[in-house]
Amino acid sequence: MTQLRPISQSAVEDLNVEINRIAALNIVELRALWRETTGRPAPDALSKELIARALAYRLQAQRLGGLDPHLRRLLMSLPKPGTEPIRHLKIGSVIVREFDSKIHEVMVAPGGFHWSGQTYASLSAIARKITGTSWNGPRFFGLRGKEEPAQAELEVKSTGVGKDERRSSRGAVRPRCRGVLADGAGGDRTIGDRR
Repeated sequence: MTQLRPISQSAVEDLNVEINRIAALNIVELRALWRETTGRPAPDALSKELIARALAYRLQAQRLGGLDPHLRRLLMSLPKPGTEPIRHLKIGSVIVREFDSKIHEVMVAPGGFHWSGQTYASLSAIARKITGTSWNGPRFFGLRGKEEPAQAELEVKSTGVGKDERRSSRGAVRPRCRGVLADGAGGDRTIGDRR
């Protein structure tokens, strides 16, 4: 973190006086001070208190020093309000998506995603190969987006021979060593089973 600049007692008192003066301004005066300080109008959505706090912070940062670059980058990388959190998939997890009546299984691998015998750097590249068009990979596989749940349920339909066939109705993520893969004989097995 950036070290605070040494500051005298009188400078601290002057800073407090200026912050108190900012806090006492009305909304019109605060908007005028914002325009004078930043060179652009204050956002309409900001309340009087938020404008005053932002101006007081700016004044303190000028006098005492601001955030260090590392902390500033960290704060900028945080998700914006209203955005969905980023999902972190563990290596070995299997992502399942049905497209054009075909089940596509993608395994999270070190350095990328394994699908159809190849490792790809992104889910978007795999989605493009599957569909032939440009897609947001996490959205295609149901990991993001309000129209599809992050983790879809498995539909169970009867095959009429006493066994249930499980298939993914949308994108789904199965944790490593707990998912179900259909084997060539039509039965189900757990990932990691060696039959």
